[in-house]
Amino acid sequence: MTSGDEPKAQQTEGQAPGDEGASGPSMDRTSLIPLPVGTDVPVLSQITRRERVLREPSPPPPERPYREPKALRVQREGVADLIVPLYPDRSYVFGRAPESTVVFAHDAVSRQHGRLAFREDHRWVYRDLNSRNQSFLGEAEFPFQGDEREYFQVMSASQDWVLEAGNVILLGNGRSRITLLAEVPEGPVAGPRPQHEGSKAAAALERSIHICARHQLPVFILGKSGTGKTFIAREIHSRSRLDGNFVNLNCGRLPQDAVMLHSELLGHVKGAFTGAAFARVGKFYVANGGTLFLDEVEFLPPAAQDFLIDVLEGTGSFAPLGAAPDSREPPPRFRLISASKTPLQQTGLRPDLAQRLATGDVIVLPALEERREDIPNLVANFLHRLKTEQQYDAEFTSDAIAYLQQVDWPGQIRELEATVKAVVAREVAARAIDGMGSARMMITLEAVKAYLSQRMIGFGSHVAAPSVAPPKPAVPLTQSVPAVRKRPSDLTEEELRAALDKHQGNKTKAAQELGIALNTLKDRMKKLGLA
Repeated sequence: MTSGDEPKAQQTEGQAPGDEGASGPSMDRTSLIPLPVGTDVPVLSQITRRERVLREPSPPPPERPYREPKALRVQREGVADLIVPLYPDRSYVFGRAPESTVVFAHDAVSRQHGRLAFREDHRWVYRDLNSRNQSFLGEAEFPFQGDEREYFQVMSASQDWVLEAGNVILLGNGRSRITLLAEVPEGPVAGPRPQHEGSKAAAALERSIHICARHQLPVFILGKSGTGKTFIAREIHSRSRLDGNFVNLNCGRLPQDAVMLHSELLGHVKGAFTGAAFARVGKFYVANGGTLFLDEVEFLPPAAQDFLIDVLEGTGSFAPLGAAPDSREPPPRFRLISASKTPLQQTGLRPDLAQRLATGDVIVLPALEERREDIPNLVANFLHRLKTEQQYDAEFTSDAIAYLQQVDWPGQIRELEATVKAVVAREVAARAIDGMGSARMMITLEAVKAYLSQRMIGFGSHVAAPSVAPPKPAVPLTQSVPAVRKRPSDLTEEELRAALDKHQGNKTKAAQELGIALNTLKDRMKKLGLA
C-alpha cells in the first residue's frame, strides 16, 4: 500500500481468536475488528466481540460526500475538554513535546505521537509519527470509558489515514482521545481570545470585527508585521455565518511558474503533470463557501491577480490543470479578506484589483506602542492558550507586567507572544531540573529581564532601557486608510539615496522606510540610474 492511499482493513469471516482448525493465519483482536472510514456501524458497546467477529459482512455503503471535520474535541485525563478549530493552512501535532499543537502529559503518549494535516485532495489525513504505543481509529458513537483500544483499529505509521467528522483517535494507552467534529461547538477554544478591554483602539477593533462578520463585503487590513492581521482575519471568519473553510494564502510564497500557480489556485487532475499522483483541489475551491485571506497581498504575482479577477468577475475558465478541454467548472465563491503593511495604492497591484480589495471595510491596526494599556490583557490571553494547549499554568507578577508595558516591541504582538512563551518554557525547564512540581508558576520581573537581556545580546544589541514616556494616544480604527504622501513615481533620487544610506544599502528596509513595495523601489532605482 502506498502512502496517501486510504487504508482498508481486512476481516476473516467466521473465525474468532483461538478457534482451532480455522484456516488462514491467526490475527490479533485489533485487526479482527476493523472500522473503515465511512461505514455505518452499530454502537459498539452493545455488541460482544465474538458477535462482531461472526457477523455476516454488510454490503458496502452507498457513495456519499466526504464529511469534512471543522474542529477537534480533545479529552485528556485530569484536564477539561478542549475544542481546537481546524484550519486547512495548518497542521496539528499531538504529543508530549512542548512545541506540539496540543500537549498530552501522559507517559504513554510519545513526544511527537501523530500529526493531522489537510491534504491537497481536500481530505484531512492522520499519520502516526512512529509512536511507541501506536494510534487507534474508531467512531464517535462509542462512549469514552477507559481503555477501549481493543475496539479500535490500529493506524500504522507507514501511511496517511483519511479521517472525517465522527472519527475518533486514541493515543497511547487509550486514555487520550481526539474526536473530529462536523461543527465548532461552544466551549473553551484553543488560541488567544482577547477580551478587547483597555484602550479605545481595542474597543474600536472589537466593534470593527463584529461589523465585518455581519456582512460579506471585502475587508482590507493594514498594519505592521506582527500586529495581528491574520488573527483578525480568522476572528472575522469565525464570527461570520459562513460554513466554508478559512484559507490563508501567503502571497509571498506563491510559485512564479505559471503551471504550478494554476495548480496551486485552481487545482489539477490526477496525471496532469509528472508527479501528480492524485487530484488536487485548488486554494480558490478549498475556500468555496468560506473566506479567502490574502496575506502580504502586495506580493501577489501578476498571473495570480489575473486568476483572481476572473474568479471575482465570473469570467474565463476555472477548470483544474489537465481537465478535459470542454470541462466547465463553476467559479468558486468566497468572502475576500486581504492584508498588507503597505497601503494598497503603493502595492503595485492591478488598479482594478486594488480598488476591489478596498471597496468594503478597511481596518487599520495600531502598533503595540500605541496601545500599551492592552498588554496585560494580551499576556493573559497568551497564558490561557499555554494552559489549555500545553498545560502550563503560569502567571506574571504585577511588576513583570508593568515592565513588559514599558519596553519597546519592534516585532509587535508577535514578539510579545514569543517572549511570554519563551519565559514560561524556561521556567518549566528550570522546575524540571530542580525536581519541582507542576503547581502554578509565578513569573517574576527578574525572569523577564534575564530572558530579554540574553535575547538582545544574542541578537547583537544592548538591552534598551524601558521607555518611561506615557503611551501615545490610540489611533482610531474606524478611519480610512491614510492618504499617500507621495506616489512612487514622485520619489526623488535624493530620497532614495537617503533611505538606502540609512539602512546601509538594504533595499528591503529602505522600501519599508519609504512605504513602497520592494519591486517598486527596484524599478524606481533603475529609472534613476541607481541600480
